[in-house]
Amino acid sequence: MDPASSVYFRKYGEPSRTAEFVSRGGSRIQIFKWTEDQTGEGVTMYATAGASETLGDGTQSCEFFVGLTPAVDEVAEALAEIALRGIGSTAVPSPGDTTTLSFPLWPGTRMQSMLFTDGSELIPSYTDATKRIDFIQLVPLFDSELDFKKKYGEKALWEKFESTKVPYWNSNRAPAL
Repeated sequence: MDPASSVYFRKYGEPSRTAEFVSRGGSRIQIFKWTEDQTGEGVTMYATAGASETLGDGTQSCEFFVGLTPAVDEVAEALAEIALRGIGSTAVPSPGDTTTLSFPLWPGTRMQSMLFTDGSELIPSYTDATKRIDFIQLVPLFDSELDFKKKYGEKALWEKFESTKVPYWNSNRAPAL
């Protein structure tokens, strides 16, 4: 079992569902799902395994996760795309970076972007003698929220979310701005 999967399984147990995507180049990405009952976080968790083989420099890499309620299994395709492409290069995304896909994150939403945030509070980094894997939390964004973040910065976006009590994990939410 790969290191990322081991970290997830120790934390949340066996996933309730697994999807697998294989790129034209042969890269394999798995998307695991854990229900709200399994996570204890009040959200359904979706997480990648395989990004750490496509992104990074061999000594440092990453995986991605997002918590949503209600559950939206169709987010798996967007997660696989992000796991393969990151921010458009093989670099590990930094907190505050964003990526915008050419399609909605799931059917029925207008969100096409994800904000990369430090996920270490929920899933600490994995480190062995040769490699470090950081677990990066993803936050779905509407275009107006992405524009605000680009103009005023990540901190200002979080302050806006907090001041207006935006449940950014709610897959049915309206734009904050």
